Amino acid sequence: MASVSSGDVVNVFKRVYGDTTNLLPEDFPLAKAIPFSEKQKVGDSYVECVVLTNETGITLGGSAMDAFELNASIAGVVKQTSITPYISVLPSVVPWGVVSRSAGGGDKAFFDATKFVVKNNLRSHSRFQEAIRLYGQSPALLGYVSYATATYRSVSFTTGTGTLTVNGSSVTFTAGVNTSSKWILLAPGSFAAGLWVGMEGVRVNQVTSTGAIVGSGKLVAVDAIQGAIQVDFTPTAASSTTSHRLCYAGMELAKEYVGMNKIMTTTAGTLFGIANSGFSLFQPNYKTLAGVKLTLARFQLEVANMVNKGGLEGDLDVYVNPRTWATLASTEAGLRVYDKSYNPSEAENGFEAISFYTQAGKATFRPHRMVKEGEAYVLHLPTWSRSGSAEVSFSVPGMPGELIFPLENQAAYAFRSYSDQYVFCNQPAHNLLIDGINDESST
Repeated sequence: MASVSSGDVVNVFKRVYGDTTNLLPEDFPLAKAIPFSEKQKVGDSYVECVVLTNETGITLGGSAMDAFELNASIAGVVKQTSITPYISVLPSVVPWGVVSRSAGGGDKAFFDATKFVVKNNLRSHSRFQEAIRLYGQSPALLGYVSYATATYRSVSFTTGTGTLTVNGSSVTFTAGVNTSSKWILLAPGSFAAGLWVGMEGVRVNQVTSTGAIVGSGKLVAVDAIQGAIQVDFTPTAASSTTSHRLCYAGMELAKEYVGMNKIMTTTAGTLFGIANSGFSLFQPNYKTLAGVKLTLARFQLEVANMVNKGGLEGDLDVYVNPRTWATLASTEAGLRVYDKSYNPSEAENGFEAISFYTQAGKATFRPHRMVKEGEAYVLHLPTWSRSGSAEVSFSVPGMPGELIFPLENQAAYAFRSYSDQYVFCNQPAHNLLIDGINDESST
């Protein structure tokens, strides 16, 4: 290490990774659909302006030619919301050997040796952000422990008790858990593979409905087919359908910003500092299905209600779990919309999206691995924005400090990615959350 100084490493790192755009992941749909932008900051908060009602003081003058008195103006309600972004930091380590064998060889050698660690940091941090974008401060957090009495994965369960083949072994769950093997079965509709697969080692908390931690440790394994996770602590059995939830450590204390699920289920409450019960345009649309498939007919009905309620005009982007997407792709094949580039004589294996016409415009369904199996997010994207002081990057605004530095008691350098942001919807009435979807249903 004598031939490479800490200053050299820092300078090379800044030159190589000062602009990280080329390394940002491409598989986080909401991050791409809702671009990050900087907005006006006032103190510790950011200001978003929303129009809540129309001007209503109209005077109807009739057909006579006489003078008439004008009604007093009744101004529309316009309010400014104050939103505080939330910080997240993800550290990574580069061993001395990697640095010493590359930093002295110029920028390209350093980049080639470190790009996989750096890219993985950005991908990992962005993955956490996408999960928060959906489920930050959600009432269900990342999912309920199963206490369901239902047929799930073709097995009959009673209050979360039944037997599944999990990762090749027969596991009997009692009230959603197996305490000996430490497997936890998520409730029907609560599982999303993208929240868990590849996250082995992440700190997981099991918490009650009031936020008390009853189990804490690391994720050990995932069965993406059966919707179960294995942890390194003894899980607690559920006592009702909503008694126990799972989350990444810190979410039980609401240390992350409000995500789409929370925004779109707050139909009568305070949303971004506004009591929305008196403002219909600031009330999201929320529909719970009765454990049936999401079909186009059911979807069209809910869009009709959304159009009536909020005057929606424009295209919709619908993010669903891949299981729901598969159902729509197979059952509604004859009703798809194909654009002018479609050539019926050319077969393609797979689609990125499928589209249908609705009362408001075109609805494009997109599979998203982080969307829970029982949910569908129907978004009018022009009403959504992301902002804050920093998108995921290796810099902290206003702090010129070093991005990479040697660790005191470890033969490695450390670097950290930083984010400070929030997600906002200026017209919740143009958006819809559907839950209660059951792709295993016969109807």
